[in-house]
Amino acid sequence: MKHIIFSTKLSLIFTSLLTAVTVIATAPATAEAKLNVKEGDDFPALKVMDFPGKPKVGADKYKGKVVIVDFWASWCEPCKIELPALNKLHKKYKGKLVIIGVNVDDNLNEARSFLKDHPVGFDLVFDKGQKNSESLGIQKMPTSFIISGGKVVKIHEAFREGDEKKIDAEIKKILSGS
Repeated sequence: MKHIIFSTKLSLIFTSLLTAVTVIATAPATAEAKLNVKEGDDFPALKVMDFPGKPKVGADKYKGKVVIVDFWASWCEPCKIELPALNKLHKKYKGKLVIIGVNVDDNLNEARSFLKDHPVGFDLVFDKGQKNSESLGIQKMPTSFIISGGKVVKIHEAFREGDEKKIDAEIKKILSGS
């Protein structure tokens, strides 16, 4: 008798699971999560930790310059292409462009290891507990914000080969005042 009751309960659980999976699979797709900041908005102040072994980041460094705030992670495959591309732009526009790489890894040692293979010369900070990336609504890695005069000019989510040309063109446009 116990075997029949157990079998019936198991059957009910299986049926409930199957129903739930069917409901989820056939439900209409919901809109993708949106960032909490958009082009034209003031870029919010970040509360980040200094990245060990890197110079401290100070706001005085950014006045009158184009700033790229880039959220990245060691597990992010596109970041392996993006960080070296941003590093080239950092060198090209030295004195006019400031890049801040915001690492969102859970473990800072993973970020350090990643940087051994993908070194950068721009500023780095650590978003401990992903508080900043969560408050901004970031869903894709990497996500970059191009900022001028404190305002978000352009947002790039994810990164594909060739995106560095788009970012370069945007920086030139901002610097020329167009």
